[in-house]
Amino acid sequence: MNTRKRIYVHQLVLPLTLALTPLLALQAAAEEQQAAQQAAEKQHITQTAEDIVVTASRSETSIEETTKSIDVVDAADREDLQQYFLPELLDNEPGVVLRSLGGLGQWSNLSIRGAGSQYTQFQYNGIPLRDAADTQSTLQYFIEDMYSGSNLDRVEILKGTNSTLYGSQAMGGVVNIIPKKWQSGPSAEWRNEVGPNSTYIGNARVSYGKENYYVDFNPMYITTDGESYGGPNSYNYDNTGATFGGGVKPTDNSSLEFSGIFSDSDLTLGSTPSLDANGNLVKNQAYADQHREGQLYQLGLNWNQTVSSLWDYTLKGSQGATERHYFWSNTNGDQSNYDGETSYLEMQHNLHVSDWLTLNLGADYEKSVYDGQEPQDKYSGDYTPVSFDESWGNKDAFTQAQFALMDRSLFINLGGRYNDHDEFDGEAVWETSAAYLVKATGTMVHAHLGTGYRTPGLYEIYGGYLSGGTLVTVGNPDLQPEESIGYELGVDQSFVDGKVKVGATYFATQFDDMIIFDSLDYRYENATEGENSGVETYIRVQPWKVVKFDLAYTYIDSRYKADADATDWTRKEYLPRNMVDFIVTFYPMDKLTVAVDVKWQDEKIVPLYDASWSKVRWQEDDVTTVNLSTTYKALQNMDLFARIDNLFDADYTESGYCMPGLSVYGGVKLHF
Repeated sequence: MNTRKRIYVHQLVLPLTLALTPLLALQAAAEEQQAAQQAAEKQHITQTAEDIVVTASRSETSIEETTKSIDVVDAADREDLQQYFLPELLDNEPGVVLRSLGGLGQWSNLSIRGAGSQYTQFQYNGIPLRDAADTQSTLQYFIEDMYSGSNLDRVEILKGTNSTLYGSQAMGGVVNIIPKKWQSGPSAEWRNEVGPNSTYIGNARVSYGKENYYVDFNPMYITTDGESYGGPNSYNYDNTGATFGGGVKPTDNSSLEFSGIFSDSDLTLGSTPSLDANGNLVKNQAYADQHREGQLYQLGLNWNQTVSSLWDYTLKGSQGATERHYFWSNTNGDQSNYDGETSYLEMQHNLHVSDWLTLNLGADYEKSVYDGQEPQDKYSGDYTPVSFDESWGNKDAFTQAQFALMDRSLFINLGGRYNDHDEFDGEAVWETSAAYLVKATGTMVHAHLGTGYRTPGLYEIYGGYLSGGTLVTVGNPDLQPEESIGYELGVDQSFVDGKVKVGATYFATQFDDMIIFDSLDYRYENATEGENSGVETYIRVQPWKVVKFDLAYTYIDSRYKADADATDWTRKEYLPRNMVDFIVTFYPMDKLTVAVDVKWQDEKIVPLYDASWSKVRWQEDDVTTVNLSTTYKALQNMDLFARIDNLFDADYTESGYCMPGLSVYGGVKLHF
């Protein structure tokens, strides 16, 4: 089946699947007749999950006892804002910056504390998500496809240098998407959302569970004709996806879980914004005959066993793959393919030596495969595909000691990791973090110091392309891993029995041997160093049940040296220095929720080409946007919702790309 037919079939199958899903689940729900009991159980599970995080220390830890900066965005936040695009939800948190170049499905990027996307490790259910064919071994070309499955429990955002716990790509932080698991009885959901430009976002869920097993399936489908921004063509986007999982408990002390995530997208490509002879912005325009198909999947297994009160362990394994195919015209063969495959194995043992000491010991192995393909010489009409195949593996071992002292008021974590890569010298990193809780006042002081690393991606070492039948090599086999050292110091304070929470954290990270693309030598080089520093603060207030306030402010000073000989620092492009996010959520009655989200970012530096093809550091204006959402529980099993993005129709750009104006979305969700 050719590509176009494959996408067309998905457009037919998914709506039918979404339509039939709730009908099948209704029958199961009627047989059980446990809707009220399930709702109570789900509420209890949600409240419990909010107090426990797993990403901060690789084991279940009360959020009050974590020694690092970690934020949690859960399904309740998603429903309040009616925002199923996960990166948009995460953008509300202090220190997190989203770049989204122009509306649904367009290229997106998440930065944590000013670090590039190559320094953020994404995970699904605790297993790393990889794109081995990415230019910098990141997940940046699939962030725009990260729509929430209906079974989302929460997303944990661990900020700062965390290579000791999570290895390469965690120099900036970790984003762990965690699904709901081990639900009781049957459950079903069907959510339909429509918007401008023939936009449709559909989510569904069928799940069933007993005490010793569960199964869960969550299909989703997104489509839009997209914005045209005054041009003759639109930025079309389609995404067929699903998350799914299941588990069984052979004994009371063991469990085997299966999880999966899948997306298959197609989006229209367009021009890059530029400047005309007068210095005015030339808007990006969608192309008529260029598009990109992307596919991602990951299948994971997780075995957990508690051997005794002193020892438990986990075994994890996953198989994942990505495909990115760029079609440059309608001519058969005029395309570039970037395919990657990742195999991952991990074990971790937790030794509970005493009430005040826990030891974590573990190791992991990862194999990456890059398969690239280019036409031999398309300018002479030769579209014979030429392949580039490379692979390698790496092994890591890690350890951590967790101390809980002084009647669980003082918490100290010490850790180390050693990386043994097939192509690079061994790398050792370490970290120490601590927190002190003043129980009488609800004051928590925390600090973290650690080193990090990122090994180059396969493309950075072996990458290249064909031009006129000649191989142009951009990879550099002499590259060395990037290194960093980062620290943070912060304080959190609760008032009025937890109704008021405030916090502030100072952070700084220094990067060495940063990998850049040298446009003169036309290849990747270890050339620069960089520094990120700043402050992130938050205030969360819920004085009454009918209203709550969430305010986040972030200041980031991110800079780098342009090359190895540079003496002056250059401000990093695309990042604002100051960001404010203010959310007011009203609950005027049990059935009604209204949320107002106000975002402000100050000016940014954007590199653009002018009319003479010279690169200009263009200054992009600051912007304020307001989003409004409301949800009304019309019936016990039916919610009506609406969302207005860019309420006041602000005319603005992101990294030079046009952004949508006022957009109204709405729909209905059925849940049983």
